[in-house]
Amino acid sequence: MLQIKLPKQIPPFVDKNGNRNISIVKITCEDKFYIAKTVNIEWLIKELKSVYGKFHRLGIYETNLFYPLVKYVYTHDIHKINIDILFTSTNGYHALKYELEQLIKWFGKKECLNQNNIPHIPKTVVAKKGSSWLTQNQALNFRKLLTKYEF
Repeated sequence: MLQIKLPKQIPPFVDKNGNRNISIVKITCEDKFYIAKTVNIEWLIKELKSVYGKFHRLGIYETNLFYPLVKYVYTHDIHKINIDILFTSTNGYHALKYELEQLIKWFGKKECLNQNNIPHIPKTVVAKKGSSWLTQNQALNFRKLLTKYEF
């Protein structure tokens, strides 16, 4: 059974103005970690447990965002992971930029389990079933920011 330890303070799902909080989190298992983002910590916990269960039953694809983390946890018989909140914002651009900065800092180092050095950019609020926290302008501005980096 996978046990997940959360920080003592979790940002509310929405701020006082009704805007969604996007959190950049560091999911740690022993000496390794994974950088991710979420607007809902409870969803993140359920998703991690679900992906872990699917991996156990050999039903997870390598394209799943949490695959490298869950594979490491499962193959190293780890039962406890910690979630730390590194950054929280109601601005999707700022959240993606912070996640990018963390990935630039850590990607490729032995303790980082992320397999991609660029954050996943979800569909925006314009798309059907798109993210409710990322506006089209924020997504476009972030894509423009990416052109300034050499990967």
